[in-house]
Amino acid sequence: MSKILLTTPPVSLEERYGRLSWAANTLPSLGILYLASVLRKEGFEVAVIDASSLGLSQKELIEKIVTLKPRYLGISATTLSIYHASSLADEIKKTLGDIKIIIGGPHLTAIPEETMECFRSFDFGVIGEGEETVKELIYALENGEDISNIPGIIFRRTDGVKKTVPRVFINDLDRLPFPAWDLLTGFPKRYHPPPFRFKQLPAAYIVTTRGCPYKCIFCDRSVFGNKCRGHSASYILGVIDHLYEHFGIREILIEDDTFITFKKRLVEVCEGILKRGIRISWSCLGRADAVTPEILKIMKEAGCWSISFGIETGDEEVMKFIGKHVTLDQIEEAVRLTNKSGILSKGFFIMGHPTDTHDTIRKTINFALKIPLDDISVSMMTPFPGSKLYKIAPQYGEFEDNWKKMNELDIVFVPNGLSKDDLRRYSKEMFRRFYLRPRIVLNYIKRIAENPKGFPNYAKGFSAFLKEIIS
Repeated sequence: MSKILLTTPPVSLEERYGRLSWAANTLPSLGILYLASVLRKEGFEVAVIDASSLGLSQKELIEKIVTLKPRYLGISATTLSIYHASSLADEIKKTLGDIKIIIGGPHLTAIPEETMECFRSFDFGVIGEGEETVKELIYALENGEDISNIPGIIFRRTDGVKKTVPRVFINDLDRLPFPAWDLLTGFPKRYHPPPFRFKQLPAAYIVTTRGCPYKCIFCDRSVFGNKCRGHSASYILGVIDHLYEHFGIREILIEDDTFITFKKRLVEVCEGILKRGIRISWSCLGRADAVTPEILKIMKEAGCWSISFGIETGDEEVMKFIGKHVTLDQIEEAVRLTNKSGILSKGFFIMGHPTDTHDTIRKTINFALKIPLDDISVSMMTPFPGSKLYKIAPQYGEFEDNWKKMNELDIVFVPNGLSKDDLRRYSKEMFRRFYLRPRIVLNYIKRIAENPKGFPNYAKGFSAFLKEIIS
Protein backbone atom coordinates (compact mmCIF):
# COMPACT_ATOMS: atom_id res chain seq x y z
CA MET A 1 0.00 0.00 0.00
CA SER A 2 1.06 3.63 -0.46
CA LYS A 3 3.54 5.03 2.00
CA ILE A 4 2.27 7.55 4.52
CA LEU A 5 4.67 9.94 6.24
CA LEU A 6 3.61 11.65 9.45
CA THR A 7 5.57 14.64 10.72
CA THR A 8 5.61 17.78 12.82
CA PRO A 9 6.67 21.09 11.26
CA PRO A 10 10.31 22.13 11.71
CA VAL A 11 10.08 24.79 14.43
CA SER A 12 13.33 25.79 16.10
CA LEU A 13 13.77 25.62 19.86
CA GLU A 14 14.31 29.37 19.92
CA GLU A 15 10.94 29.96 18.27
CA ARG A 16 9.22 27.59 20.68
CA TYR A 17 10.94 28.59 23.91
CA GLY A 18 12.65 31.95 23.30
CA ARG A 19 15.42 32.64 25.81
CA LEU A 20 14.37 29.47 27.63
CA SER A 21 15.49 27.22 24.74
CA TRP A 22 18.13 25.74 27.05
CA ALA A 23 15.23 24.12 28.92
CA ALA A 24 13.53 22.81 25.81
CA ASN A 25 11.32 19.75 25.74
CA THR A 26 12.29 17.52 22.80
CA LEU A 27 10.08 14.55 23.62
CA PRO A 28 8.21 13.29 20.53
CA SER A 29 4.61 14.07 19.62
CA LEU A 30 2.27 11.37 20.90
CA GLY A 31 -0.40 12.44 18.40
CA ILE A 32 1.46 11.32 15.29
CA LEU A 33 2.69 8.18 17.08
CA TYR A 34 -0.88 7.08 17.82
CA LEU A 35 -1.86 7.80 14.21
CA ALA A 36 1.11 5.79 12.96
CA SER A 37 0.27 2.80 15.13
CA VAL A 38 -3.36 2.76 13.98
CA LEU A 39 -2.43 3.05 10.30
CA ARG A 40 0.24 0.37 10.62
CA LYS A 41 -2.23 -1.97 12.29
CA GLU A 42 -4.48 -1.54 9.24
CA GLY A 43 -1.66 -2.65 6.95
CA PHE A 44 -0.48 0.70 5.64
CA GLU A 45 3.24 1.42 5.22
CA VAL A 46 3.98 4.29 7.62
CA ALA A 47 7.00 6.42 8.46
CA VAL A 48 7.40 9.06 11.17
CA ILE A 49 9.71 12.09 11.37
CA ASP A 50 9.26 14.31 14.42
CA ALA A 51 11.08 17.30 12.93
CA SER A 52 10.55 19.62 15.91
CA SER A 53 11.98 17.15 18.42
CA LEU A 54 14.95 16.34 16.18
CA GLY A 55 15.68 20.01 15.56
CA LEU A 56 15.55 19.58 11.79
CA SER A 57 15.54 22.59 9.48
CA GLN A 58 12.95 22.80 6.74
CA LYS A 59 15.61 21.98 4.16
CA GLU A 60 16.71 18.87 6.08
CA LEU A 61 13.13 17.68 6.51
CA ILE A 62 12.33 18.22 2.83
CA GLU A 63 15.37 16.17 1.84
CA LYS A 64 14.16 13.29 3.99
CA ILE A 65 10.63 13.53 2.60
CA VAL A 66 11.86 13.58 -0.99
CA THR A 67 14.01 10.51 -0.30
CA LEU A 68 11.02 8.59 1.09
CA LYS A 69 8.65 9.77 -1.68
CA PRO A 70 5.42 9.19 0.27
CA ARG A 71 2.05 9.40 -1.43
CA TYR A 72 0.51 11.05 1.65
CA LEU A 73 2.10 13.57 4.00
CA GLY A 74 0.34 14.10 7.31
CA ILE A 75 1.34 17.17 9.32
CA SER A 76 0.26 17.84 12.91
CA ALA A 77 0.45 21.54 13.75
CA THR A 78 -0.25 23.85 16.66
CA THR A 79 -1.09 27.54 16.26
CA LEU A 80 2.57 28.47 16.65
CA SER A 81 3.67 25.98 13.98
CA ILE A 82 0.86 26.38 11.43
CA TYR A 83 2.86 28.78 9.22
CA HIS A 84 5.81 26.37 9.29
CA ALA A 85 3.43 23.60 8.25
CA SER A 86 2.17 25.71 5.36
CA SER A 87 5.68 26.61 4.22
CA LEU A 88 6.66 22.95 4.31
CA ALA A 89 3.56 22.00 2.30
CA ASP A 90 4.27 24.71 -0.28
CA GLU A 91 7.83 23.48 -0.87
CA ILE A 92 6.90 19.80 -0.95
CA LYS A 93 4.20 20.48 -3.53
CA LYS A 94 6.84 22.06 -5.78
CA THR A 95 9.00 18.92 -5.61
CA LEU A 96 6.43 16.11 -5.29
CA GLY A 97 3.52 17.54 -7.21
CA ASP A 98 1.19 14.55 -6.88
CA ILE A 99 1.57 14.18 -3.10
CA LYS A 100 -1.56 14.57 -0.95
CA ILE A 101 -1.06 16.72 2.14
CA ILE A 102 -3.24 16.20 5.22
CA ILE A 103 -3.17 18.76 8.03
CA GLY A 104 -4.34 18.03 11.58
CA GLY A 105 -3.79 19.17 15.12
CA PRO A 106 -5.31 21.72 17.51
CA HIS A 107 -5.07 24.77 15.24
CA LEU A 108 -6.90 23.20 12.30
CA THR A 109 -9.50 21.74 14.66
CA ALA A 110 -10.15 25.11 16.32
CA ILE A 111 -10.66 27.08 13.10
CA PRO A 112 -10.85 24.65 10.16
CA GLU A 113 -12.40 26.86 7.46
CA GLU A 114 -10.11 29.81 8.17
CA THR A 115 -7.04 27.54 8.16
CA MET A 116 -7.90 25.91 4.83
CA GLU A 117 -8.71 29.25 3.22
CA CYS A 118 -5.48 30.78 4.48
CA PHE A 119 -3.14 27.92 3.52
CA ARG A 120 -3.84 26.61 0.03
CA SER A 121 -1.32 23.76 -0.05
CA PHE A 122 -3.27 21.65 2.46
CA ASP A 123 -5.47 19.21 0.52
CA PHE A 124 -7.36 17.70 3.45
CA GLY A 125 -7.84 18.56 7.10
CA VAL A 126 -8.55 16.14 9.94
CA ILE A 127 -10.69 17.75 12.64
CA GLY A 128 -10.54 16.50 16.24
CA GLU A 129 -9.38 13.02 17.20
CA GLY A 130 -7.60 11.71 14.15
CA GLU A 131 -7.15 7.95 14.50
CA GLU A 132 -10.41 6.71 12.96
CA THR A 133 -10.68 9.65 10.58
CA VAL A 134 -7.23 9.27 9.03
CA LYS A 135 -7.75 5.54 8.60
CA GLU A 136 -11.05 6.04 6.76
CA LEU A 137 -9.68 8.91 4.68
CA ILE A 138 -6.65 6.97 3.43
CA TYR A 139 -8.79 3.93 2.62
CA ALA A 140 -11.20 6.07 0.59
CA LEU A 141 -8.44 7.90 -1.29
CA GLU A 142 -6.63 4.66 -2.10
CA ASN A 143 -9.81 3.10 -3.47
CA GLY A 144 -11.10 6.18 -5.29
CA GLU A 145 -14.17 6.42 -3.09
CA ASP A 146 -16.25 9.48 -2.21
CA ILE A 147 -14.87 11.12 0.95
CA SER A 148 -17.76 13.50 1.58
CA ASN A 149 -19.44 11.07 3.99
CA ILE A 150 -16.36 10.62 6.19
CA PRO A 151 -16.99 12.40 9.53
CA GLY A 152 -14.41 14.84 10.84
CA ILE A 153 -12.73 16.12 7.70
CA ILE A 154 -12.49 19.31 5.66
CA PHE A 155 -11.35 19.30 2.03
CA ARG A 156 -11.31 21.30 -1.18
CA ARG A 157 -13.84 21.00 -3.97
CA THR A 158 -14.30 22.99 -7.15
CA ASP A 159 -17.03 25.02 -5.43
CA GLY A 160 -14.96 25.76 -2.29
CA VAL A 161 -14.12 24.16 1.02
CA LYS A 162 -16.39 21.38 2.33
CA LYS A 163 -16.56 20.37 6.02
CA THR A 164 -18.27 17.11 6.99
CA VAL A 165 -20.19 16.28 10.17
CA PRO A 166 -18.16 16.00 13.40
CA ARG A 167 -16.49 12.73 14.31
CA VAL A 168 -17.86 10.97 17.41
CA PHE A 169 -15.20 10.70 20.13
CA ILE A 170 -13.57 7.35 20.91
CA ASN A 171 -15.13 6.14 24.16
CA ASP A 172 -13.01 3.02 24.62
CA LEU A 173 -9.47 4.38 24.39
CA ASP A 174 -8.05 0.93 25.14
CA ARG A 175 -8.90 0.02 21.52
CA LEU A 176 -5.94 2.10 20.42
CA PRO A 177 -2.63 0.27 19.91
CA PHE A 178 0.37 1.62 21.81
CA PRO A 179 2.09 4.63 20.21
CA ALA A 180 4.63 3.64 17.53
CA TRP A 181 7.77 4.73 19.38
CA ASP A 182 9.76 2.20 17.35
CA LEU A 183 9.27 4.28 14.19
CA LEU A 184 11.18 7.22 15.69
CA THR A 185 14.77 7.80 14.66
CA GLY A 186 17.08 7.27 17.65
CA PHE A 187 14.36 6.77 20.26
CA PRO A 188 14.76 7.19 23.17
CA LYS A 189 18.27 8.66 23.44
CA ARG A 190 17.70 11.54 21.01
CA TYR A 191 14.63 12.77 22.89
CA HIS A 192 14.55 14.29 26.36
CA PRO A 193 12.34 16.38 28.67
CA PRO A 194 13.37 19.77 30.13
CA PRO A 195 16.39 19.46 32.46
CA PHE A 196 14.41 19.96 35.67
CA ARG A 197 11.67 17.46 34.82
CA PHE A 198 13.50 14.18 35.17
CA LYS A 199 15.52 12.30 37.73
CA GLN A 200 16.96 9.79 35.31
CA LEU A 201 17.15 9.04 31.61
CA PRO A 202 16.00 7.79 29.18
CA ALA A 203 12.56 9.34 29.51
CA ALA A 204 9.20 9.32 27.74
CA TYR A 205 5.82 10.86 28.32
CA ILE A 206 2.36 9.34 28.19
CA VAL A 207 -1.20 10.65 28.26
CA THR A 208 -3.78 8.54 30.07
CA THR A 209 -6.96 10.57 29.51
CA ARG A 210 -8.58 12.65 26.79
CA GLY A 211 -11.05 15.48 27.21
CA CYS A 212 -11.60 17.82 30.15
CA PRO A 213 -14.86 18.55 31.98
CA TYR A 214 -13.56 21.86 33.32
CA LYS A 215 -14.06 25.10 31.42
CA CYS A 216 -11.06 27.36 31.90
CA ILE A 217 -11.48 30.23 29.44
CA PHE A 218 -7.89 30.01 28.19
CA CYS A 219 -8.04 26.31 27.19
CA ASP A 220 -8.96 24.97 23.76
CA ARG A 221 -10.94 21.74 24.23
CA SER A 222 -11.98 21.35 20.60
CA VAL A 223 -9.73 18.35 19.86
CA PHE A 224 -10.79 16.01 22.67
CA GLY A 225 -13.99 17.60 23.97
CA ASN A 226 -15.46 18.33 27.39
CA LYS A 227 -16.07 14.75 28.46
CA CYS A 228 -13.13 13.07 30.17
CA ARG A 229 -12.30 9.59 28.85
CA GLY A 230 -9.48 7.47 30.20
CA HIS A 231 -7.41 4.41 29.48
CA SER A 232 -7.84 1.56 31.97
CA ALA A 233 -5.21 0.83 34.60
CA SER A 234 -4.23 -2.35 32.74
CA TYR A 235 -3.64 -0.40 29.51
CA ILE A 236 -1.51 2.21 31.31
CA LEU A 237 0.54 -0.49 33.01
CA GLY A 238 0.93 -2.20 29.65
CA VAL A 239 2.32 1.01 28.14
CA ILE A 240 4.72 1.45 31.07
CA ASP A 241 5.85 -2.19 30.77
CA HIS A 242 6.35 -1.72 27.03
CA LEU A 243 8.48 1.40 27.48
CA TYR A 244 10.43 -0.15 30.35
CA GLU A 245 11.21 -3.48 28.70
CA HIS A 246 11.56 -2.59 25.01
CA PHE A 247 13.16 0.85 25.21
CA GLY A 248 14.78 0.93 28.65
CA ILE A 249 12.74 3.93 29.76
CA ARG A 250 13.36 4.81 33.40
CA GLU A 251 11.47 8.12 33.68
CA ILE A 252 7.79 8.61 32.83
CA LEU A 253 6.10 12.00 32.51
CA ILE A 254 2.31 11.69 32.78
CA GLU A 255 1.03 14.75 30.96
CA ASP A 256 -2.75 14.83 31.39
CA ASP A 257 -4.27 17.30 33.85
CA THR A 258 -6.82 14.81 35.16
CA PHE A 259 -4.57 11.84 36.01
CA ILE A 260 -5.09 12.17 39.77
CA THR A 261 -8.83 12.76 39.38
CA PHE A 262 -9.52 9.05 38.71
CA LYS A 263 -8.46 7.86 42.17
CA LYS A 264 -9.45 4.19 41.87
CA ARG A 265 -7.53 3.86 38.61
CA LEU A 266 -4.58 5.80 40.05
CA VAL A 267 -4.33 3.41 42.99
CA GLU A 268 -4.49 0.41 40.61
CA VAL A 269 -1.67 1.87 38.51
CA CYS A 270 0.50 2.52 41.57
CA GLU A 271 -0.17 -0.95 42.97
CA GLY A 272 0.65 -2.45 39.57
CA ILE A 273 3.99 -0.66 39.42
CA LEU A 274 4.86 -1.90 42.90
CA LYS A 275 3.77 -5.49 42.22
CA ARG A 276 5.73 -5.64 38.98
CA GLY A 277 8.85 -4.23 40.62
CA ILE A 278 9.19 -1.61 37.88
CA ARG A 279 12.01 0.66 39.02
CA ILE A 280 11.01 3.96 37.47
CA SER A 281 10.66 7.53 38.62
CA TRP A 282 7.69 9.49 37.40
CA SER A 283 5.94 12.84 37.62
CA CYS A 284 2.46 14.03 36.74
CA LEU A 285 0.09 16.96 36.57
CA GLY A 286 -2.82 17.27 38.96
CA ARG A 287 -5.72 19.39 40.10
CA ALA A 288 -5.43 20.66 43.65
CA ASP A 289 -8.94 19.52 44.56
CA ALA A 290 -8.05 15.88 43.78
CA VAL A 291 -5.17 15.46 46.23
CA THR A 292 -5.49 13.43 49.44
CA PRO A 293 -2.89 12.13 51.94
CA GLU A 294 -3.73 8.50 51.07
CA ILE A 295 -3.29 9.08 47.35
CA LEU A 296 0.02 10.90 47.85
CA LYS A 297 1.35 8.10 50.03
CA ILE A 298 0.89 5.36 47.43
CA MET A 299 2.08 7.66 44.62
CA LYS A 300 5.31 8.27 46.52
CA GLU A 301 5.78 4.55 47.14
CA ALA A 302 5.29 3.83 43.44
CA GLY A 303 8.00 6.27 42.35
CA CYS A 304 6.23 9.62 41.93
CA TRP A 305 8.63 12.44 42.79
CA SER A 306 6.92 15.56 41.42
CA ILE A 307 3.41 16.91 40.86
CA SER A 308 2.66 20.06 38.85
CA PHE A 309 -0.44 22.07 39.72
CA GLY A 310 -2.15 24.58 37.45
CA ILE A 311 -2.47 27.43 39.95
CA GLU A 312 -2.61 30.31 37.42
CA THR A 313 -3.32 33.15 39.87
CA GLY A 314 -3.24 34.18 43.53
CA ASP A 315 -6.46 36.19 43.41
CA GLU A 316 -9.83 34.56 44.12
CA GLU A 317 -11.83 36.84 41.81
CA VAL A 318 -9.46 36.25 38.89
CA MET A 319 -9.70 32.53 39.62
CA LYS A 320 -13.48 32.66 39.33
CA PHE A 321 -13.34 34.70 36.13
CA ILE A 322 -11.06 32.25 34.32
CA GLY A 323 -13.33 29.33 35.28
CA LYS A 324 -10.76 27.31 37.20
CA HIS A 325 -13.28 26.07 39.79
CA VAL A 326 -10.71 25.66 42.56
CA THR A 327 -10.01 27.90 45.55
CA LEU A 328 -6.76 29.27 46.90
CA ASP A 329 -7.38 27.37 50.15
CA GLN A 330 -7.64 24.11 48.22
CA ILE A 331 -4.43 24.89 46.35
CA GLU A 332 -2.55 25.76 49.53
CA GLU A 333 -3.75 22.59 51.25
CA ALA A 334 -2.79 20.42 48.25
CA VAL A 335 0.71 21.88 48.05
CA ARG A 336 1.24 21.47 51.81
CA LEU A 337 0.07 17.85 51.70
CA THR A 338 2.34 17.18 48.72
CA ASN A 339 5.28 18.76 50.52
CA LYS A 340 4.56 16.70 53.63
CA SER A 341 4.46 13.48 51.59
CA GLY A 342 7.99 14.04 50.29
CA ILE A 343 6.87 14.71 46.70
CA LEU A 344 8.08 17.92 45.06
CA SER A 345 5.48 20.38 43.80
CA LYS A 346 5.53 22.82 40.91
CA GLY A 347 3.08 25.62 40.28
CA PHE A 348 2.07 26.83 36.83
CA PHE A 349 1.17 30.53 36.84
CA ILE A 350 -0.13 32.83 34.11
CA MET A 351 0.71 36.50 33.89
CA GLY A 352 -1.84 38.86 32.34
CA HIS A 353 -5.32 37.42 32.93
CA PRO A 354 -8.13 39.55 31.42
CA THR A 355 -9.04 41.03 34.82
CA ASP A 356 -5.48 41.20 36.17
CA THR A 357 -4.34 44.45 37.75
CA HIS A 358 -1.16 45.54 39.50
CA ASP A 359 -2.80 44.45 42.75
CA THR A 360 -3.89 40.96 41.57
CA ILE A 361 -0.45 40.24 40.10
CA ARG A 362 1.21 41.22 43.38
CA LYS A 363 -1.20 38.84 45.13
CA THR A 364 -0.14 36.09 42.73
CA ILE A 365 3.55 36.66 43.45
CA ASN A 366 2.94 36.72 47.20
CA PHE A 367 0.83 33.56 47.03
CA ALA A 368 3.59 31.70 45.19
CA LEU A 369 6.01 32.73 47.94
CA LYS A 370 3.60 31.82 50.71
CA ILE A 371 2.92 28.18 49.84
CA PRO A 372 5.70 25.54 49.95
CA LEU A 373 6.21 25.08 46.21
CA ASP A 374 9.55 23.75 44.98
CA ASP A 375 9.35 25.13 41.44
CA ILE A 376 7.28 27.55 39.40
CA SER A 377 6.60 28.21 35.74
CA VAL A 378 5.31 31.60 34.58
CA SER A 379 3.76 31.99 31.13
CA MET A 380 2.01 34.87 29.44
CA MET A 381 -1.73 34.70 28.90
CA THR A 382 -2.26 33.61 25.30
CA PRO A 383 -5.77 33.59 23.75
CA PHE A 384 -5.45 30.52 21.53
CA PRO A 385 -7.95 29.91 18.72
CA GLY A 386 -10.68 27.62 20.00
CA SER A 387 -10.65 28.99 23.54
CA LYS A 388 -13.36 31.22 24.96
CA LEU A 389 -10.72 33.84 25.64
CA TYR A 390 -9.91 34.07 21.92
CA LYS A 391 -13.39 35.51 21.34
CA ILE A 392 -13.58 37.87 24.31
CA ALA A 393 -9.95 39.06 24.63
CA PRO A 394 -10.49 42.39 22.79
CA GLN A 395 -13.09 43.35 25.39
CA TYR A 396 -10.51 43.19 28.17
CA GLY A 397 -7.35 44.56 26.66
CA GLU A 398 -5.05 44.78 23.66
CA PHE A 399 -4.90 41.52 21.70
CA GLU A 400 -2.41 40.92 18.89
CA ASP A 401 -3.97 38.02 16.99
CA ASN A 402 -0.64 36.83 15.58
CA TRP A 403 -0.38 33.05 15.30
CA LYS A 404 3.41 33.24 14.85
CA LYS A 405 3.84 34.65 18.36
CA MET A 406 1.56 32.28 20.27
CA ASN A 407 4.18 30.40 22.28
CA GLU A 408 3.04 31.58 25.76
CA LEU A 409 6.30 33.54 26.12
CA ASP A 410 5.73 36.39 23.67
CA ILE A 411 3.15 38.87 24.92
CA VAL A 412 0.17 38.95 22.57
CA PHE A 413 -2.45 40.02 25.13
CA VAL A 414 -2.18 42.94 27.58
CA PRO A 415 -5.08 43.58 30.02
CA ASN A 416 -6.48 47.07 30.34
CA GLY A 417 -4.49 49.10 32.86
CA LEU A 418 -1.24 47.19 32.31
CA SER A 419 1.55 47.30 29.73
CA LYS A 420 3.92 44.79 28.18
CA ASP A 421 6.73 46.24 30.30
CA ASP A 422 4.61 45.68 33.42
CA LEU A 423 4.07 42.02 32.54
CA ARG A 424 7.76 41.46 31.79
CA ARG A 425 8.81 43.23 34.98
CA TYR A 426 6.41 41.27 37.18
CA SER A 427 7.47 37.99 35.55
CA LYS A 428 11.14 38.67 36.29
CA GLU A 429 10.30 39.77 39.81
CA MET A 430 8.35 36.59 40.44
CA PHE A 431 11.20 34.37 39.28
CA ARG A 432 13.79 36.36 41.21
CA ARG A 433 11.89 36.48 44.49
CA PHE A 434 10.90 32.81 44.26
CA TYR A 435 14.23 31.22 43.35
CA LEU A 436 16.68 33.44 45.22
CA ARG A 437 15.48 32.23 48.61
CA PRO A 438 17.59 30.07 50.91
CA ARG A 439 15.01 27.24 51.00
CA ILE A 440 14.89 26.94 47.22
CA VAL A 441 18.67 27.24 46.80
CA LEU A 442 19.26 24.53 49.42
CA ASN A 443 16.58 22.39 47.77
CA TYR A 444 18.47 22.52 44.47
CA ILE A 445 21.79 21.77 46.17
CA LYS A 446 20.15 18.67 47.64
CA ARG A 447 18.75 17.66 44.25
CA ILE A 448 22.18 17.99 42.65
CA ALA A 449 23.76 15.93 45.44
CA GLU A 450 21.18 13.18 44.85
CA ASN A 451 21.72 13.27 41.09
CA PRO A 452 25.27 14.48 40.28
CA LYS A 453 24.85 13.56 36.60
CA GLY A 454 22.29 16.33 36.34
CA PHE A 455 24.73 19.03 37.42
CA PRO A 456 25.51 20.29 33.87
CA ASN A 457 21.79 20.84 33.25
CA TYR A 458 21.35 22.65 36.55
CA ALA A 459 24.40 24.82 35.89
CA LYS A 460 23.15 25.73 32.43
CA GLY A 461 19.72 26.49 33.83
CA PHE A 462 21.06 28.66 36.64
CA SER A 463 23.20 30.65 34.19
CA ALA A 464 20.23 31.27 31.91
CA PHE A 465 18.09 32.16 34.92
CA LEU A 466 20.56 34.83 36.03
CA LYS A 467 20.68 36.31 32.52
CA GLU A 468 16.89 36.37 32.41
CA ILE A 469 16.34 38.19 35.69
CA ILE A 470 19.21 40.63 35.15
CA SER A 471 18.34 41.53 31.53
